[in-house]
Amino acid sequence: MRIECGGAELFGRESVGDTDTGRIDPPPRAAGVRSRSAPIIERAPLPSVEVQGSTHVVSYVNPAFCSLIGKTKDQLMGLPFAEIVPAGDECVAILDAVYQTGQARTHAQADAAADDPAHWLYAMWPALDANAHPVGVIIQLAKTARLSKDVTSINEALLISALQQHELTAAAEKLNAQLQAEIAERKLAQAALQEAKYQLAGQADELARLVAVRTEKLRETIGELEAFSYSVAHDMRAPLRGMQGFARLLLDEHAGRLDADARTYLERIASSALRMDALIRDVLDYTNVLRSEVQLRPVDLDRLMRDIMATYPDWQPPNSAIEIEGTLPIVLGHEGLLTQCLANLLSNAVKFVTAGVTPRVRVWAEERPHRTPGPSDGAKGDERRSDERIRVWFEDDGIGIAPKDRERVFRMFERLNAGDESTGMGLRIARKAAERMGAHVGFESELGKGSKFWIQLQKG
Repeated sequence: MRIECGGAELFGRESVGDTDTGRIDPPPRAAGVRSRSAPIIERAPLPSVEVQGSTHVVSYVNPAFCSLIGKTKDQLMGLPFAEIVPAGDECVAILDAVYQTGQARTHAQADAAADDPAHWLYAMWPALDANAHPVGVIIQLAKTARLSKDVTSINEALLISALQQHELTAAAEKLNAQLQAEIAERKLAQAALQEAKYQLAGQADELARLVAVRTEKLRETIGELEAFSYSVAHDMRAPLRGMQGFARLLLDEHAGRLDADARTYLERIASSALRMDALIRDVLDYTNVLRSEVQLRPVDLDRLMRDIMATYPDWQPPNSAIEIEGTLPIVLGHEGLLTQCLANLLSNAVKFVTAGVTPRVRVWAEERPHRTPGPSDGAKGDERRSDERIRVWFEDDGIGIAPKDRERVFRMFERLNAGDESTGMGLRIARKAAERMGAHVGFESELGKGSKFWIQLQKG
């Protein structure tokens, strides 16, 4: 068999070309065919070719194969394998078997056309895709002379092992490159994360600085407003006391020269001045509640309650009937704030009764369990401990509170009844004083059936 480079004959077969001019056109490439083994085949020192699928169309050849066959790569690509090798038809069945089973095979074909005894030796193994499924066959071709068929078969087995090792090395290099790329990406991500942390820390520091500056300004402003309000409230009381005093002098010393309308007007002036003075005192009390430093200490609630009652003549018989059941316990509180809170709750209890009825108030205390978070236990999670609280009740027989007015009870300057002469600050002060001590104030009431206000404190 004679092989001519660029000639019109390849192993006795006609090439594709113009028969009139002798010009050989390169065969068409397999449309859409892409070889995954090309990098391996290209570097292989032995003549190698890759064919695709069951058609066995050539998808890639290396330079060694082109040199052996005597054709260029463009002349071989896209042709069926059977058309480019000696006795290629005999290889089709073997190629099918390799493609179908995925098992490597060898084949030796005697070259009867050669002057000296020679064999064409084939080593075939499957080309796999990314999922390890066969997509074609890789063939290594060699021509030997003066060697027996058995010896050449052994050589071909060794060649297969070498090429497969080469393929494994290339795969390992590819995986290593992927790993290096992933490491580089991770380093970039870590660097970006670190940069973000630095930026966040800087922003947090700046935010903390701004908060500190604005907090200090706010404190200064609040201090100035409190000083201003205290000064205004204090200075307003002096002229109010003057108005009240002069109105009372006119009523006491010149009532005989005043007609009924004049006396009524003076009574209203004195009453309004008195009420304004009470309102200013309540505002000052509320301001003191907000500003006072709170340190909780044990307070004898029974003694404090009886001392408060003794300072108010209107709460003594026969004006009122206030009964303290048993001995009130010791609680944790601030004595000043607790005094304001209890005094306002008692005042509220005796104030709102039907005209002509003597107020009756019942005061008692009870222990109530209170659940608070306890120390963390690694074996059991967050434990909770029981903490006793004292709830003090003030039950009156007054007019009660309508459901529609329940939300208004603790609002500032709220008066629920048309005849109410109070400032509407008492219960607001009581709640705020309780909150400063970590206590709570609430009530139960039904219109026409009286009310039960309560304050809940820590047990002393």
